[in-house]
Amino acid sequence: MRESKPFFVAAFFSAACSLVACAHATAEMTQPVPQARAPVAREPVATAPAGAPPVQTPPTEPTATPDSYVTAAPISAKSIGHTSYVLKVTLSGGLAAAYKPGSTLPFGSHRYKGEIAAYRLARALGLDNVPRAIPRAFLATALHDAFATPKGAADFDRKAIVDPGGLVHGALMPWIPDYRELPLEEASWRARWEGWLMNAEARIPHEQEALAASISTMLVFDYVTANWDRWSGGNIAREGADGRVLFVDNDGAFYEHPAQEPLASQLAGIRKVVRFSRSFVSALRELDDAKLRATFGEDLPGTALLSDHVIADVESRLRTVLGVIDACTRREWIE
Repeated sequence: MRESKPFFVAAFFSAACSLVACAHATAEMTQPVPQARAPVAREPVATAPAGAPPVQTPPTEPTATPDSYVTAAPISAKSIGHTSYVLKVTLSGGLAAAYKPGSTLPFGSHRYKGEIAAYRLARALGLDNVPRAIPRAFLATALHDAFATPKGAADFDRKAIVDPGGLVHGALMPWIPDYRELPLEEASWRARWEGWLMNAEARIPHEQEALAASISTMLVFDYVTANWDRWSGGNIAREGADGRVLFVDNDGAFYEHPAQEPLASQLAGIRKVVRFSRSFVSALRELDDAKLRATFGEDLPGTALLSDHVIADVESRLRTVLGVIDACTRREWIE
């Protein structure tokens, strides 16, 4: 959730440069997220201002009952972000969620879209690691009134972008109750997983195989989405002590013009990886321009979530990373 952090991705694989070189290579989470971290895969795209009927694009998955995260009104709100603007919102009925509204902070007008796009792409790829992110609009007055303090309400008035209809648009992510940060960027952890993934001779302990596969998948996923912010700290988590790995905080992805240096660093790191998830790579191969457009869908009815330019860039990175994986002569499959 750190908005103005320097591009730490350049350090993404700095410690791995001396390791074996080789060309390389998101079921929705129904549980809620206890941090300023975004919470999890794919579902009806909806924006519902409090007090008004929800606006929905055609759902891609049938739903038997209305989704309260789409329709419930805000009861309380407070800021939980440090450098980005993120709210913890309690909705009617007792539901809790993290909410990233469009904001006046740097790149804030579109960063919330990265959460939604990453969630949808993960679902299309069969991944349940990316926290559920729902397009949601609230009446600005309803959110303003949900703050317990005048200071919080005034901060909201300064930072939130309000459209001409009085709505604030953003990404709503159900709160994950047993959220635990997984500090893979720390030196001790980095040495372990880099060995698992980049040394074909290294043995992965049986109990760590799923973790290793998730990390490998995350590296490739972040390159495809151009997420520069994964390794700046606190952007990887687990659901419980030994639960699934969560690729959280994806609002650094899908920029119109992503910085090229972090991307180059990411790709250089991927070239050192020799172990990949076969099912994930197979799912990547199934994506093309038409499928990507269908996957990302709309933000508002009649308005695409991502621009043509961004989608074209995603497809280009997809083909690039598949080429790297295919060129890996020591490639091994892990799940």
